[in-house]
Amino acid sequence: MRKEQTNVTKLGIFVTIAVLLFTVGVYYIGNQQNLFGANFRLSTVFPHVKGLQAGNNVRYAGIDVGIVDRIEIVDDSTIRVEMLLERRVRSFMKSNAVAKIGSDGLVGNMIVNINPGDGHGLPINEGQSIGSAPNLETDEMMNSLAATSENIALLTLKLLDITNAIQEGQGPVANLLQDPNWSNDLSQAFVNLNRMTHNMESISRQLQDDLDPSLSRNSPVSFLLRDTTFSQQINQLGSNIDSLILQRTQPILMNMEEASADIATTSLSLRSLAEELNLEEGLAGTVLKDSIAAEDLRQILSNLNEGTYRFNENMEALKHNFLFRRYFKKQEKKAKKAQKQKPGVASFTPAPSK
Repeated sequence: MRKEQTNVTKLGIFVTIAVLLFTVGVYYIGNQQNLFGANFRLSTVFPHVKGLQAGNNVRYAGIDVGIVDRIEIVDDSTIRVEMLLERRVRSFMKSNAVAKIGSDGLVGNMIVNINPGDGHGLPINEGQSIGSAPNLETDEMMNSLAATSENIALLTLKLLDITNAIQEGQGPVANLLQDPNWSNDLSQAFVNLNRMTHNMESISRQLQDDLDPSLSRNSPVSFLLRDTTFSQQINQLGSNIDSLILQRTQPILMNMEEASADIATTSLSLRSLAEELNLEEGLAGTVLKDSIAAEDLRQILSNLNEGTYRFNENMEALKHNFLFRRYFKKQEKKAKKAQKQKPGVASFTPAPSK
């Protein structure tokens, strides 16, 4: 009898514990599935749900706020997803929110992520449809990662080849690294650069001191900056140079203008003479075109020169003839007397005739 009561007591305790566990489980599942709270519905459409199933979580700004209630195919490129969300997030969600399908971790279940939209949106209503945005496909991401890995591998091989070539002493880089004078030259270059930097710093400091009137009153730069008459002297010097150049160049320019006018006048005169010269009928035309007439003219000029020479010889012979010698002596005396009567003119005595 006592044994039966013990078994009944154990059975009652077991049933009570089971009912409690069942109640807690139902409450937990219902709480996770929003079965006991106030809810509201939203919907959106995707071209591809990527394995999303009813019951998967819905997150708003990274917080679990509901589940996927139903998935239905509208047409060959549109799938409608209805979501059951907690009513407490309705006041924070706007009509410009955007839904995306993501993954809960790298290999977790698919979920719907709802992100707030840009700008100010209107309050969301019960059963309203919100916009969606496509996500990067996992296959595309894996292909991109594979391509990136291949590029990194090729780059690593190239770097390895370059490193091996440098270690074997091939190429200009290896020659520079193995040249003992290269380090000395590089050190000297840095020393020269450092010296030049110090010189530039000294020059800059000296220039700053010269430009600061409170530090250096006697420096040339400070004197030029503080001297109010320096600019006036420079302007006066420029005016004097302009006046000197004008005085020197104005006569030259006037002479050039006169010469240009004379050249223009001469050119007009030559043009008029050339227009008046009738080359068809005049002597000039005959001489220029008729070779026989030109040769005759040349012969006449030659004969004239020869006759003049003969005439001069005859005159010289007459001077030496006793019949005309007295006449030429009288002419010489008259020439000497006339020469002496002219003041400031040197007298010229001709040689006596034989």
